Amino acid sequence: MRRINSEFQTRYMSEEGQKLSNRDYFGYVEMDDFACYVLADSLDGDLEANSARFAVESLIRSFTEHPSMGKRNLLRFMQTAHKELLKEHKGMHLKASVNMIVTDYKKIRYCYVGNSRFYLIRNNRYLVQTADQSLTQNMVREEKIPLDQAAVHEERNNLYSYLGERGQPDIQISPKIKVEDGDILAQLTRGLWERCSDEELMNAVKDAKEPGDILDRVEDVILGQQEEKAWGSIDNYSLAVTFIQKVYQNPKKRLSLKQILMIAIPVLLVAGGISLGFYLRHRSVKNKEQNLSQHMDSGETYLRYDNYKKAAEDYTEAKKLANSLKKKKELSEADQYLKLSDQILLADEAMTAGEYKKAQELYLGARELSVQAGNVGKKYIDQQLEQTRAYIDVYDLIRLGEEKEAYGDMEGAIASYRQARDKAAALYYAAGKDEALSKQASAEQKAETADQKEKAAEAAAKKEAQEAQEKEAAAIKESEEAQLELENQQKLNDQKNAIDLENKGNELLADGQYESAITYYRTAQSIYTRLELYELADALNDKIRAANAGITAEEASLNQRQAEPGDHL
Repeated sequence: MRRINSEFQTRYMSEEGQKLSNRDYFGYVEMDDFACYVLADSLDGDLEANSARFAVESLIRSFTEHPSMGKRNLLRFMQTAHKELLKEHKGMHLKASVNMIVTDYKKIRYCYVGNSRFYLIRNNRYLVQTADQSLTQNMVREEKIPLDQAAVHEERNNLYSYLGERGQPDIQISPKIKVEDGDILAQLTRGLWERCSDEELMNAVKDAKEPGDILDRVEDVILGQQEEKAWGSIDNYSLAVTFIQKVYQNPKKRLSLKQILMIAIPVLLVAGGISLGFYLRHRSVKNKEQNLSQHMDSGETYLRYDNYKKAAEDYTEAKKLANSLKKKKELSEADQYLKLSDQILLADEAMTAGEYKKAQELYLGARELSVQAGNVGKKYIDQQLEQTRAYIDVYDLIRLGEEKEAYGDMEGAIASYRQARDKAAALYYAAGKDEALSKQASAEQKAETADQKEKAAEAAAKKEAQEAQEKEAAAIKESEEAQLELENQQKLNDQKNAIDLENKGNELLADGQYESAITYYRTAQSIYTRLELYELADALNDKIRAANAGITAEEASLNQRQAEPGDHL
C-alpha cells in the first residue's frame, strides 16, 4: 500500500500548436506498489493512426499486467511496443519517440528511445537529463556545435534510434535512482524543448507550488512566440510534470530521530491546543479560495485566446472548489463558462469529423450560451458558423448539380459543380473541391457530342496530356535518379560515420573507458545493421564482449577492495 502512504502529484498538457492535429500522447497509471508515466511523440505523417498513442497504450498495458522496475521487464515492454508499431504498418511506416518512468514510490527508473526527454529536478537544478538519440546530439557531444544551438539545429530530428524502426531500437534504461521529497519529474516532447529552453523551464519551476503552475508558465512562453514570425509554425508540444511531495517510508524500518520528532511534534501540538485545527482549517479555506481565484482567472484567459479545452479544465476545477466553499456566485459563473466551453469543444469535434450539419447545430447552441455569458467566445463561434455554412453551401451545390443531372440538364449540372468547386477552392476545402471536380468531370464526359470538331479538340487535348505525362515521367525519372544518388551518398556517409564511431570505440576500449566504448560500438552496430552490413555489425559483438569483460574485471576488483578489512576502518 505504498501509494496511499506517499504523495505523487501529476499534471500534463498536450497541445496541437499550430498543426491540424495533436500527434503527441501521454498516459500514466498509479497502482498500489508501482506507478508508470509514459510520453510519446509520433515521428510519421500517418493521418489515421496515432503512433504515439499506440506506443503509450502498449507500454501501459504491459506494465499493468506485470508491474515491475526490473531492467529486463522494461526492455521487454519497450520491445513489445516496438513490435506492435511494426504490426500496425498498413501503408506508412509507424514510428515514435518514447520515454517512460517507473517507480515504487521510493526509487525511479527511466528508459527512453528517440528524442522525447526526461528531466529529474532537485533543489532548482537538473539532477538527470536524457541525451537525444540524434545526429545533433552526437555533434554536441563531439563539440562540433554549441549546446545552445541544439534546439534549432537542422539535424535535431535526424534520429538514429526510435520505436518502429526497421532494425532493433537502441533502448536506454537507467539504474534505479532514489528520490527525495520535493523532487520534480518532467517529461517533454520535441515540440516543447524546441520552444522552451532548459533555462526557461527552470525559471518556470522556481517557486512553483504545484505542477499546474509550471504548465501554465511554460505554455505562456510558447504562446508568447506565436507573434514571432522568425520561429515559424509551432509544432505539437507536450509536458508532463510530477511533484514528489512525499516519498514512501517503509514502516518496518527503525525510526530515526528525525522521524520520531516528526511523529511526536504533531502529537504534542494537537495535545497542546485545539486552536491549531482551526488555524489549519482557516488556511485550507484560504488556499481553496486562492486556487479558485487562480482557476477562474486562468479560465478567463484561455477563453480570451479561444483555448476552450484548457478553459474547460480550469472551470471544472473552479466549479469543484466553489461547490466545496459554497460560493454560489462563483459556482454559477464557473458552471456557465464550463457549459459554453464543452459545447464549443463538441462542435469543434463534429467540425473536424466532417459532420457539418451537426457542427452547425452545436455552434448555434454555443452561440445562445455565449449570449447568456455576455458574448464570451462569440467572435470565434461566428467564424466557425460561417465556415460550416460555407462547407454546407459547397455540398448543397453538389446536390443541386446531381438533381439537374438526373433531369438531363447537363449544362446546368456542370455549372453547379463548377460553382461548388470554385467555392471549395476559395475556402481551401480540399475534400469538397475534389468531389466537385469529380462530379464535374463525369458530367462533362456525359455531355460530350460526337461532333468532329470536338473529337479533334479531344485528340489535341489527349496529345497535350500525353506530352505532359511524358514530361512528368521524365521529371520523375530524373528525380528518382537524383534521389537514388542522394541515398547512395547518404549510405556512404552513414558507413563513414559508423567507421568513425567504431574507431572512437576502439580508442575508448584501449583507454579502459568500457561503458563509453560500448555506447559507440552499439551506435556503429545500429548503423551497420540499418545499412545491411551484417558482417561488420556482427564483428562488433566481440569488441562489445571485450568491453563488458573489462567492466566485469573492474567491478570484481572494486568488490575485492571493498571486502578488504582495512577499508572499513
